[in-house]
Amino acid sequence: PRKEENLKQEKKPKTVKPKSEPKPKGEAKQDKKEKEQDETKKDEKPAVDPVKKKKAVIKEGGKRGVEIEGAADMGGLQFFCTSVDEPEGDIELLLESVKAMNEKSDPTDEERKGGSGHVGKMVFSAGIDQLAMVAYVAEEKQAECSCQEWLLKGLSLFGGKLVSASKKYCQGGIA
Repeated sequence: PRKEENLKQEKKPKTVKPKSEPKPKGEAKQDKKEKEQDETKKDEKPAVDPVKKKKAVIKEGGKRGVEIEGAADMGGLQFFCTSVDEPEGDIELLLESVKAMNEKSDPTDEERKGGSGHVGKMVFSAGIDQLAMVAYVAEEKQAECSCQEWLLKGLSLFGGKLVSASKKYCQGGIA
């Protein structure tokens, strides 16, 4: 008797859904365009808060400064080339990153930052539109190396342009 009940429950009548009417060609194209637009919106990155972005740039720069300081202490490093990711090709943010690298390091801090102000450096950051470059030469090294000449040499290899120059910091980019 129980088997018969189970068989009766399994054999329920099938419900047939009514077919939707085909859409006119114009509407089908619109739907397709809307789907493509939705997909491109998914691919785009959401807008980033500039304050959070700057904080991330400074944090990355501070960490990189500690790494450069360690390398300089071990091997007598005077000039160094490196890259950072967070500025994403933004020259102003890259300058902030380099300044964070050069900050005086406080050994009592839980997380050390900066400390490589005595090392000359050329720092790169690649973005979608350009490669940003910032050169830094410490005051004690300026007799040996001109910041502007150093950056111009790097920029000239790939047709880049100088954006600003001073004795300590020079900025440029390659589009």
